[in-house]
Amino acid sequence: MNIYSARSIINTIKQLKAKHDAATITSRDDMIKKFIAFAIEKRLGNYHLQLTPADEPCTLYSSKLGGTPYMPKDFDYPTNSGNKPLRLLCQLNFEKLPPMKPFPEKGILQIYLYDDGKLDMADRQTTSEQDNFRVIYFEDILRRESLLKSAEEMPAFDNTFPFTEKLLIAKSPTPTIICSSDYRFDDTVLEFAKAYKMCPKSAQSTYDIPNDADEPLYNTFTYENFTCTGGSGIFTERDPRKDCPEYRDCDICLFTLADAEKDGRLNFLMPSANMIKKDFSKVLFDTNL
Repeated sequence: MNIYSARSIINTIKQLKAKHDAATITSRDDMIKKFIAFAIEKRLGNYHLQLTPADEPCTLYSSKLGGTPYMPKDFDYPTNSGNKPLRLLCQLNFEKLPPMKPFPEKGILQIYLYDDGKLDMADRQTTSEQDNFRVIYFEDILRRESLLKSAEEMPAFDNTFPFTEKLLIAKSPTPTIICSSDYRFDDTVLEFAKAYKMCPKSAQSTYDIPNDADEPLYNTFTYENFTCTGGSGIFTERDPRKDCPEYRDCDICLFTLADAEKDGRLNFLMPSANMIKKDFSKVLFDTNL
């Protein structure tokens, strides 16, 4: 994420009680600051936790990409409808991660994918049917490793995943607002432009904002490639919720994995209302280029 915008969001949140001046925009920095306040007031801001993959030792309990998952011996290993085993994409141990609402404060969450010999972000797909992917949540963690499956009791995979086991290192949650490719961003920019007299009240779209005055907003909130949990989702292309209203309650990012080499991304979104209930039955999986 742009460091400037992250710091601006932090400062803006501290000043939210002060009413912002809706009359004029005095500079680029002033516009960005006022837009952040505007988006937060529209409930389009929250927190995300950036996760940095590292080549460090992992245990069965670690937050990590790939590797051997935490799994009780009496738990059936996840498979798809063709009885093909799914492969661990990521594991998040909430007891070891900085707390961030509305995520759980305990338990281990896992996301699995059907490997099929490769993990390819080149083929765009969007689905909420948990067949070739699966989200599993263990609320109570078994502390005795003798009660857990060993690597030898797991399915064997070749090395075609784009990564080997990597520890996920997290810092403190960072405040953020929706990215410029979020399906709500254009309407928010248009409403903001009308409020600050950047365009006529009769304007129907952002194309009616003269002289590309809104361009700094799109440039600032086009977030960089990084892996995280939380936030509202990061899209390198089109937000699938724009054309699929049935997914619009999926307003929080469970996990997003960036592929900097291919400029691609795997997004897992879900309703924040379900997150509060620890109900992971409705998750939107989207590959984005």
